[in-house]
Amino acid sequence: MKKVFATLLCALALFSAQVNAQSTSDLGTWSSIQLIKSFGAPYAMARLEHRSYDNIGSTECWFAMAGAGTNFNSWLKGDLSYEYWSIPSAGDMVQHKAVLSLTETLKREGLAVAVRQKYELAYNPAAKSFSNTLRTRLRGQYKAPDSRFTPYLMYEYFSSLDGKGWVRSLHYAGTEISLGGGHSFDLFYMYHLFDKAGLVGACHVLGLGYNFVF
Repeated sequence: MKKVFATLLCALALFSAQVNAQSTSDLGTWSSIQLIKSFGAPYAMARLEHRSYDNIGSTECWFAMAGAGTNFNSWLKGDLSYEYWSIPSAGDMVQHKAVLSLTETLKREGLAVAVRQKYELAYNPAAKSFSNTLRTRLRGQYKAPDSRFTPYLMYEYFSSLDGKGWVRSLHYAGTEISLGGGHSFDLFYMYHLFDKAGLVGACHVLGLGYNFVF
């Protein structure tokens, strides 16, 4: 398992190699509440998230999500969701998103490695335009016996399917903290890189999420 974890670390480093010179650096926060209701293999989910930027002085965006999915087997699940986005940082732009995702997870002892592919179809009613994005996420986490903490490393790459190439990438280090009874916190630091008028912008993000699975 040490070899698997070392391979994951190398992959995360290699995936970050597309980054060139940065044009900006900022500090923001991402905070969220997520609920998941299990019905055996099927499940329903809802999420509310707020994001700040400008050294935590302004709201970048907020969104609400509702969806449903199913666990096809012990290692594969898929879900479909709708997201409503309000983006004050882009002139109070509104977006509607239809999102389809598949997640494969391999587990051995306390280590879990997951790959998620997510397709987003976004509609901007003001511009009457659509955009298509493919998101690929690699996540590795370790659960120590008799511990409430599950530390993880995660990388996510956003690619435009409309010919624009790389959109952004997210680089996480964090931990989930189990509170028992299906309640948990997700605490993380993220380095966010994004396209900014042909240059690479950067933002340091502090994140806190509350999750309830029931």
